[in-house]
Amino acid sequence: MRIKLLVGMLICLIYSLPTIAHEKKVLLAYVEYPPYYGQSLENGGPITEIIVQAFNQVGYEVKLKFVPWARGLKGTKQGIYDGLFTAWYREEREEWFVFSAPLPPNKIGFYKRKGQNIKFNSFEDLKPYKIGVVRGHVNPTGFKETNLKTTLAATDSANLRLLTMNRIDLALTDKALGRYIIRTELREQENKLEWIDPPVEVVNQYLIISKQAKNFQMKLDAFNLGLKKLTESGELNKILLKHGF
Repeated sequence: MRIKLLVGMLICLIYSLPTIAHEKKVLLAYVEYPPYYGQSLENGGPITEIIVQAFNQVGYEVKLKFVPWARGLKGTKQGIYDGLFTAWYREEREEWFVFSAPLPPNKIGFYKRKGQNIKFNSFEDLKPYKIGVVRGHVNPTGFKETNLKTTLAATDSANLRLLTMNRIDLALTDKALGRYIIRTELREQENKLEWIDPPVEVVNQYLIISKQAKNFQMKLDAFNLGLKKLTESGELNKILLKHGF
């Protein structure tokens, strides 16, 4: 009787192994957001490399799916994808997602033309200037409420081009993204534009995991543990340095 019981337990264990292995896989959606992540970047960019290695640290296999932002967000809400990177924290998003430990942040602020004497202590100081913003982007807290003079463009690249053409005085964007655009698309104008320190807002990026994903909390906890291991070993900083951060 005891032998039969042991055999039964062994059979159950054998049949459960593929299921256990399958649980250690995640399907993540991502979009084009250089220099943080994108299809054309080395290893998908620093954020992609950090996320993949963090999961690998705890034995997870990662499959990536490149999609437009709206499709990725909708698919992750529905659980078609286990997660999406990256997103900023918004309280209303907690209805559908859980947020990872913080990833390297976005530094949001302004580029200007070199030689312009633009200094400010608050958004009120910027009322004399025309500022380029991107349609659909979430702007820093207090920016909209100040009723500044703004113009809308479809992309950050378009705004930086308008800046070089004296059509606007400031371009509101992420520091690293602006630097990437200038170095890859506006190289002839590289010595004409500069960033204004300090940034007006520093916003953490997050991997978001769908609450519709199977074992979503387990996947989140696994990622956070892997990210902690990368950070403590110094590997996370090495990845950032390798990518120029």
